[in-house]
Amino acid sequence: MLPRPCAAEESCTMTATANVSKAPKAPKSPKASKASAGKAPVTTVDVLIIGAGPSGISACIKLREQGITDIVMLDLASRIGGTWAMNDYPGLRCDVPSEIYSLGYAPNPNWSRSYAPQDEIRQYLDDVAHQFGIVGHIRLNTAVTDARWDTASLRWLVTTAGGEVYSARVFIPASGFIGEAEMPSFPGQEKFRGTIFHSGMWNHEHDLRGERVAVIGCGASAIQFLPAIQPLVKKLISFQRTPSWVLPKLDFAMPKIVSRVFNRAPALQKLVRNMTLLGFEPSLPLFMNERVLRAAAHPLGIFNINRSISDPEMREKLTPHHTLGCKRPLLSNDWYEALAKPNVEVLFQGLSHITETGVVAEDGSEYEVDTIIFGTGYAVAEPAIYRIIKGADGRSLSETWQGEPRAYQGMAIHGFPNMFMMLGPNSHNIQGSVMWTAEHQATYIASAVKLAFTTGISRFEVKKPVQDAFNSRIDKLLKRMPIRPDVCKSYYLDEGGRNHFVWPEYGVVIKHKLHNFKIADYSTRP
Repeated sequence: MLPRPCAAEESCTMTATANVSKAPKAPKSPKASKASAGKAPVTTVDVLIIGAGPSGISACIKLREQGITDIVMLDLASRIGGTWAMNDYPGLRCDVPSEIYSLGYAPNPNWSRSYAPQDEIRQYLDDVAHQFGIVGHIRLNTAVTDARWDTASLRWLVTTAGGEVYSARVFIPASGFIGEAEMPSFPGQEKFRGTIFHSGMWNHEHDLRGERVAVIGCGASAIQFLPAIQPLVKKLISFQRTPSWVLPKLDFAMPKIVSRVFNRAPALQKLVRNMTLLGFEPSLPLFMNERVLRAAAHPLGIFNINRSISDPEMREKLTPHHTLGCKRPLLSNDWYEALAKPNVEVLFQGLSHITETGVVAEDGSEYEVDTIIFGTGYAVAEPAIYRIIKGADGRSLSETWQGEPRAYQGMAIHGFPNMFMMLGPNSHNIQGSVMWTAEHQATYIASAVKLAFTTGISRFEVKKPVQDAFNSRIDKLLKRMPIRPDVCKSYYLDEGGRNHFVWPEYGVVIKHKLHNFKIADYSTRP
């Protein structure tokens, strides 16, 4: 169990509880070799991880459980939490129930709501890092600028913006599937005299009260921050070129009795979590039948529109034409309510250009605004990290994939030895959560690394036929889902129109595969 989540200003150092069988060993100090003339010293480690979010934290914990302690974890942010540390816009909360948006080995009995807010999730991840004694492995405020496989030494050489160089036997990019915020560029944008920022880089110094604000986008970020800022602003213009399906959200404050019971009976909380996960398993066949999916889910989305929007014309314009599930299904109880407020005007078109004093829609209508907020998403298809990781042939992931990423079980990539990319291509199951995926991928990775280290394997790489067979098999299942270019435009789809996001199998099947590492799937060198 985790102790009470700490407030942001509190000192949050904790010891392991009943979830840990014995106290963890102190982190091993990395070894720095002597600097060559004119060169930075190289720090040698067994494992180097990028990212101190759910994936990186889980990988470090599971590796330590296997006795592997020579680990360094680098993160760009100034605090632990991954995307939950980098993103902190108003209204940000999880769209997965709190009970399954947690790590099975570190249950939190103290969630305040059924869908936890950002600051609570970030604090939870910080608490987990302290609870399992891995904070000493983490180097914050550290950006990675280059990572390449060195064939001569059979190691990964990772360089940071500060000039540090790490040499690692195993490299684990765990920066997640959400890349950096994508700041769009419109004609005239540089001439705007007001304030412009992206929701992923929220300007907390800027006061929106009494302002005229334009919000560009209506995706997962916008449906959270727009209702949060709507009561503050004088006028809000919402640009919605392609409305998404937004379903009702069963969000409520957790009764205090639940926290008390879970604190006293952690086995009961584990049972509730497992039953919740199993309860989502039947949703997979639903997403495999487009006709059934439309019949089952679309009426719920329409109900959510109709209960807040009274204008028939606006109802029709807010109703998506694509099948729910092709784009990311969204959850909110206040999105449509906010759009119906008198100070909100919805434009069902894109932004044409920006003037010194405002924005111009595609139909030529102009609106004077003080602030423009882009809720235009993140670099999911091509995160910057794809360009800096270079494999055995010297090519980067971007050059290798050419916009069509492939991996084996969402982690291992042919041509990139001794590397596991967490939350990589086709690693996300429909029924669970990122936390669930990270936990079980970490178990797989720890098993693989332990086997390599104990048997003297210096190089391991997933076999090309194994990777191809995995993707061929799931491609047949993906064709049954409504995530296709003929159904809608979605960040789930790569440049070839293939769904590179979902692993379309039952969670119990995926878990079994991730808990049974097979060295026969890899070519090895002793």
